[in-house]
Amino acid sequence: MRLAGLVALAGLIATGPALAQDFPGFARQAAGGGHAVMEVAQPHPVRLPGIVTTRFELRAGECGAPCPADTERAERGEEGPGLAPGTEAFTAFSLFIPRGTTATPGLTVTLAKLVQGDRVLLALDWREAGLVASGPALGGETVVVPANALTQRWHDVLIDQRWSAGAEGRLALWVNGQRLVQRAGANAAAAAPVRLVHGLSRSPVSAWTARFGARVPTQVVYFAHVRRDADRAAVDIDLRVR
Repeated sequence: MRLAGLVALAGLIATGPALAQDFPGFARQAAGGGHAVMEVAQPHPVRLPGIVTTRFELRAGECGAPCPADTERAERGEEGPGLAPGTEAFTAFSLFIPRGTTATPGLTVTLAKLVQGDRVLLALDWREAGLVASGPALGGETVVVPANALTQRWHDVLIDQRWSAGAEGRLALWVNGQRLVQRAGANAAAAAPVRLVHGLSRSPVSAWTARFGARVPTQVVYFAHVRRDADRAAVDIDLRVR
């Protein structure tokens, strides 16, 4: 009887949901030059002492290869196997747009996105209205930080996710300790892993040039505490600062 119980327990463990792992690393997706992506310390904005902070700077004409059409970018993309559909995970990061970095009306400036292959499931974009969450996983878009509260302060993002092609899919989004989105049901394809990309990506660049007759201005954003885990307490920075 004891052996049978152990076998049954092993079966339950084997068929249970996979456990998420932290990010194994990120690959640079940016033009050459140390300014595009660099780790920084004070006097740069730092979320908390001891937490790694990465500065992204995007200048006109910069992208890196391969470069999507009509796009400029300075980003880091998740390496490794990615997050398998069906895996329960919390993804967390904090971002900071310094005063003096201007918005670019008419351009979509993506700061972070969760992608499955070439498909964007969830994106956080900097627009005229502020920080906007969008994508098919949300079924629309919503302003999560208004423009008048966006710059010169840290914003903490937490994503509770279970990507699935079926009814067990789940997605919830917290910003600065407030749950702003919660959805259930199919939200991804069945097989391909989901990966995080973060930094600065803007398009269509030609629209800005045609409208203003000038190159797009330099933009800067800082990211800190970019983490993923099956345990919310392991990554939720709000438990430490609020």
